[in-house]
Amino acid sequence: MLKRLQNILKNNSETSENHQDPLLQTHYFKANRTKVMEAVEELVKQQSNYKLLGSSKERGELSFEVTSPRKAFAVITATSLRPFKTAVDINVTSESPLPIDFGYSRKVILSINEGLKGRLEFIGTSLLENN
Repeated sequence: MLKRLQNILKNNSETSENHQDPLLQTHYFKANRTKVMEAVEELVKQQSNYKLLGSSKERGELSFEVTSPRKAFAVITATSLRPFKTAVDINVTSESPLPIDFGYSRKVILSINEGLKGRLEFIGTSLLENN
């Protein structure tokens, strides 16, 4: 309960390999980094409230701005582990006069992950279960 409250009372969220929230763990997809980056870019361009700011396919990074209902800045990083296994991590920081966003940045991450699962073959969320 305390961890959940702490996650709500901040203005950013990010995924990581060993995150305490299973929904915010690094997601792995059965695709090469180029295909993952194309899917991410397509996802961002299709959302009317997302504005693509920059993309570096060589580095596997893409940044965009969420314009509504609240403003936020997001960076998505794709890292190839094997020819057809790519990890995706997301960092979202919301803009707010308060230092809290009541879980909005987490919702943006969950929305992006669901969109990617519809475009790519999802493998799992842990290196141990994916070896």
